[in-house]
Amino acid sequence: MVNKPLARARLVTQGVATPIDVGVDAGTPEHAQAIAARFAATQGQDFPGAISSLAYRMGTAGAVNAVDAVNAVREAFNTGLIVRGYPMRGTVFVTSAHDLAWITQLCGVQNLKSMERNRPNLGLDNSHVDQAAEIVHETAGARGATRAELFTAFEAAGIPMGPGNGYHLVRSMLHAGTVVYGPIAEEANRVENHVMLAKDWLPAGTGLEGTFNSDQHAAITELLRRYLDSHGPATLRDFAWWSKLPLGKIRKAFADIASDYVSWDAVLGAPGSTAPGEELWVREDALELITEHEKDANKPRLLAAFDEIILGYQDRMYIVPEDHHAALVPGNNGVFRQAVYASGEVVGFWKRQGPASKRKLVIEEFKPLSATRAKQVQTRFKAYPFASA
Repeated sequence: MVNKPLARARLVTQGVATPIDVGVDAGTPEHAQAIAARFAATQGQDFPGAISSLAYRMGTAGAVNAVDAVNAVREAFNTGLIVRGYPMRGTVFVTSAHDLAWITQLCGVQNLKSMERNRPNLGLDNSHVDQAAEIVHETAGARGATRAELFTAFEAAGIPMGPGNGYHLVRSMLHAGTVVYGPIAEEANRVENHVMLAKDWLPAGTGLEGTFNSDQHAAITELLRRYLDSHGPATLRDFAWWSKLPLGKIRKAFADIASDYVSWDAVLGAPGSTAPGEELWVREDALELITEHEKDANKPRLLAAFDEIILGYQDRMYIVPEDHHAALVPGNNGVFRQAVYASGEVVGFWKRQGPASKRKLVIEEFKPLSATRAKQVQTRFKAYPFASA
């Protein structure tokens, strides 16, 4: 069921309704890195969409224009400030380069086991993964390599390359922390990352041992803090779903930081509206910002596909009307559509048609937009930080 006050609050804490001050110069590659670090990890399956989502949170509606924001995100990738990987949940995320290794080591163990179990179904075994890793070490170098280049090298070396095998091999190395997705490669009109050796591309000493002295409790506490700060109001179960960490360990971690957070239900004057142990937690010092920007959070926004405001929680129907939830992922194929948001809920889906010079906004409305709202959405479209032409 749509919860408009909750949606508005999350738009503020996520930096969608208003840019969040992350303590660095706006519009710089360091700004993009600081936003990525604040979230710890943001959805990255659709790479152009991931670039747009970060750029949007840099303030493209105001202080930083769309082109500058996108260029800053690109530069952050190209200089190694931010990266993509598979740190958790079997899904691609964008992180600060300083965070990928420790989050992957903390949350990615089950993903490795799952991939190993599936390997025989592809005609692969562990020796093929080891062989592929050797090829990456020989092929990547300082420039890195595209996935297509690696797939060609794998096949030339005699590794079975049936459907999905190349992807499985690279993804296995991403889960293991051997490689990362680094600088941007734009070939054949496609935006993707070069595959880089983690030992060469990630900052030294950023694994669990170097960052937390191998203290998993401290690492869980830090990841939980960042999640609640960037996603709140949210439940501990939301974080357990997002990270796939055990709820018992999460509750122990929350006990160390609970004094910084308040129950959202209590803030709204509705204590007891959620089940015991399922409270929505939000930073106490975020309440003033949420109140200040509540009207901004009602204004129309165009969200990228896979945006964290929708995919960052176990239940998406707090913001997507139930009648239209299935249309968010047509055919339940894992591909999420770009959403139009207004007044506390998703009101339609959008896409663009035509080349950059003649972009046209196409909206699938849940119900007809008013003339004023339609004009506002067009304004958002003109200021949207498109990652590619």
